[in-house]
Amino acid sequence: MGILKVGDRLFNGDQIISALVQYKLLETLVGHVLLDKVLEEVPLTQQEVVQSLLGSPNVEVPEDFQGFLAEWCQQRNVTREYFNNVLLRELRIGKFKENFFAHQIESEFLHNKLNFDQVEYSLIQFTDLLLAQEVYFQLRDDDADFGQLAQQYSLGSERLSGGWVGPVPMSTLPPDVAMLFRSGERGAIYGPVPVGDRFWIVRLEHLATARLTEATRETLMNRLYTQWLNVQVQALISQPGAIAMQADTPQESPVSSLEMSNL
Repeated sequence: MGILKVGDRLFNGDQIISALVQYKLLETLVGHVLLDKVLEEVPLTQQEVVQSLLGSPNVEVPEDFQGFLAEWCQQRNVTREYFNNVLLRELRIGKFKENFFAHQIESEFLHNKLNFDQVEYSLIQFTDLLLAQEVYFQLRDDDADFGQLAQQYSLGSERLSGGWVGPVPMSTLPPDVAMLFRSGERGAIYGPVPVGDRFWIVRLEHLATARLTEATRETLMNRLYTQWLNVQVQALISQPGAIAMQADTPQESPVSSLEMSNL
């Protein structure tokens, strides 16, 4: 059995397993192993590889495709083995995400829209309800300066910024406050709103409604992919005997990524 050397430490097979568990890397390893099986059913065409490597959808496949790959690897000081086992694998993972999760993104965005909407607001926190009501009337009826009152009375760290908070995701707000901002107008003052053992006076400064941008789309796709993979990993780990040390047995040489996809 081989020994893994890391710095001045040596690990045999049992110790490697123990280290994977100790450093919370076992689930990551299991996930990659499961992915390898799934990715066998996600072939890449030469066109897809060239487009990805050159970063353009409007490129033609070179007549000498293998020569093109060799030159690309040489220019970037990348070995062909690394290209086959790592870079092509990453391309397959990206294609897998598109194939299996792209159709869920719009509904996922609508379901999680609060996590992407951004809000800026002013805040004063109190524990004394009567004082909170008094300050609220000063703001509403006497046009008092919100920032000065926040610096004078607020119990939170926002007093250092004159009560200003944000931008922050709408989902971070207490539900009652978020509901007020959803239906409110910029500059509107609300309160006192009970939040835990305190009372909030808030003023809506700016609400930026999220759009399904390319960056948001990528975030949602990665989230769906991660959730799916975690489910697969937990299902395997929960099976008795699915992960165990066994005696060495001869293994067939793995087929290269290029051969598997007929590139």
